[in-house]
Amino acid sequence: MTLAQDITRHFGGEWHGSYGAFPAPGHSADDRGVTVKDADGGRDVLFNSFNGANWREIKDECRRIGLLPEWDRANDNGDRPRETGHYEYADGDGTVLYRTVRIEQVGKRKRFQAQRPDGRGGWINGMGDAPRVPYRLPEIRAAIERATVKDQDMPTVYLVEGERKADKLASWGLVATAVAFGCKGWRKEYADALAGCTVIILPDNDDEGRGFAGKAGADLQSAGCSVRVIDLPGLPEKGDIIDWTGTADDLRDLADKAINPPPQLLASLDLAALAGVKPQAKRFAIERLAPLAEVTLFTGPGSAGKSLLGQQLATAAAAGLPCLGLAVISGPAIYLTCEDDADQLHWRQAHISDSMGAPMASLAGRLHLISLRGELDNPLMVDHGQGRLSPSPSYKRLVDTIRATGSKLAILDNVAHLFTGNENDRGDVTRFVNLLNRLAGETGAAILLLGHPPKPGRPTDAAHDYSGSTAWINAVRSQFKIDHERDETGNIRDHDARAITVGKANYAQKGEALRFRWHNWAFVLEGDIPKDQRSEIATVIQANLEDDAFMRCLTAATESKRAVSHNPGVNYYASVFPSMPEGRGFGRKPFEAAFERLLHKGKIELDRQLWKRENRTWKYGIKAAEKRTDPPAPTPCTDPHRPPSQVIENTCTDPHAPTPLYTTYNTGAAFGSAAPDQSGDEGLDDNGDTIGWHDK
Repeated sequence: MTLAQDITRHFGGEWHGSYGAFPAPGHSADDRGVTVKDADGGRDVLFNSFNGANWREIKDECRRIGLLPEWDRANDNGDRPRETGHYEYADGDGTVLYRTVRIEQVGKRKRFQAQRPDGRGGWINGMGDAPRVPYRLPEIRAAIERATVKDQDMPTVYLVEGERKADKLASWGLVATAVAFGCKGWRKEYADALAGCTVIILPDNDDEGRGFAGKAGADLQSAGCSVRVIDLPGLPEKGDIIDWTGTADDLRDLADKAINPPPQLLASLDLAALAGVKPQAKRFAIERLAPLAEVTLFTGPGSAGKSLLGQQLATAAAAGLPCLGLAVISGPAIYLTCEDDADQLHWRQAHISDSMGAPMASLAGRLHLISLRGELDNPLMVDHGQGRLSPSPSYKRLVDTIRATGSKLAILDNVAHLFTGNENDRGDVTRFVNLLNRLAGETGAAILLLGHPPKPGRPTDAAHDYSGSTAWINAVRSQFKIDHERDETGNIRDHDARAITVGKANYAQKGEALRFRWHNWAFVLEGDIPKDQRSEIATVIQANLEDDAFMRCLTAATESKRAVSHNPGVNYYASVFPSMPEGRGFGRKPFEAAFERLLHKGKIELDRQLWKRENRTWKYGIKAAEKRTDPPAPTPCTDPHRPPSQVIENTCTDPHAPTPLYTTYNTGAAFGSAAPDQSGDEGLDDNGDTIGWHDK
């Protein structure tokens, strides 16, 4: 019988093949908190204490009663390296492959030395070519075999960073393992030995321990293990299971809760409590259009006026005024744009304030105009890849701004700058809209999100008011769009006329389209325009429609090589055009009036060569004028409130006179300032370059 076996029997313990476990003096007889192994070739033993007992005192007691020989204290001053433990690694059959030896020295960090059997009962340094296995593999194999024979669930195995910690868990009757050289010694192949098991990882309370848990956990999951990581409560910094004051039963409870967590039930409404509360209808920040605490999608084609209307709605809220006949909540409001700079916001606000009778100074502290143009961190979500998105710092700043200002209406212009995911990916879109829904719910504000419909010219355009996945419309509870007034063929009837239509209204009736006009740099209801100007508008609209019809007919005739002439005869334009599909609805006199206007403006040319016929003679007739590429230099009229890009040609000589803007109306027929150029997409060409100022 070895020294370790004698000691185990003396203290009433149990022998477990290579080590004994027994209760420390003064502890319960059921306690197995001290282990002992033979060491130094059988001439000494190694004690480990897992329950707070002082192993040195136990060893001294063994010497005192003769279980261990006395040692020469005079030749040991305590500062030489000493082997304080060794841990054997065996294969599944119990054959020892190698061991690690713990070496400690006063004033230095402990270190480990690997050794392998030399075949003569001794050890040589290094592992050699021995296969790497996890610590206490025979016990793990035995537990797996028992579960297989009894057709039970695979066993639960506790994984720790060091052998001494695994031995403590084993003394508690748990299946435990570790790997050679702690957290730095983990290898992916160790996971294969635990395949199918439930593995509880108990990391040390430091960064290395948490890194070990992450790396080992990923490999174990790949091997088919069910993995749980438990941070032991009450551990000191860099502490571990050795330092933990909990018991074996405490650890089993923690593991059970980790493996079988309590059900997480969805909260349901308390109908009994609600029965005594009067239900409240959904409140709106903008009547019919934008409910409070919800996200509303506001779409429209480029240059339709989304940005202008968005800023005007925010102004109405701040001023406590209705807008276009719609009631708007009174209170602070935010208009945030990623496309316009501060000067443009100022320019637009000055005209909106004049139109609405709300001086800018009176809006201070209530209307918050924010320009993020040129900022690089505007997106509200961070994409971590593989569908993982999280709120960005910009989202937090937006939340803080809404709360600090007390705004109940926040208009975000526009989605292309705030969302960087895939607009055709339902998952990306839904997560983004849900983030805004969370923002709306937390702040109680109505969030108005501006977006674009698809580019025109695709067969599916007629069915879509938004660009990208249908999740955009499915994830919001309300959506409306703005567009020009168009005829049945999709052509703009009147460049200054607009209409709002509600595409989705979960909390309100859709109702009729709301029609209004662009007038003096703001949107107004036609009934709010002075009567004398309304008649002029009607005349201008009709003239524009006639001119457009004339040019459509001329283009169609030219493309079909059908010459039309200004001279009366069979090819007389005023006789040919009314019978063409493009001229339907217009008679001879409207086309003659359009002819004079277009000729005066230089839009058409007479007796021009159209194309060469087969007999090599030229065909002559009316032709659309070539576009000028080098116009004469204009004489600008300076407006100190207008950005340089907005100064437009003018022949006035009065330096204090207002600068007339380009008008879509006929010369001499416009009232005041007409709408800006509507070409392009929000002022950008196909390459994204600025092509001139465009109101939005």
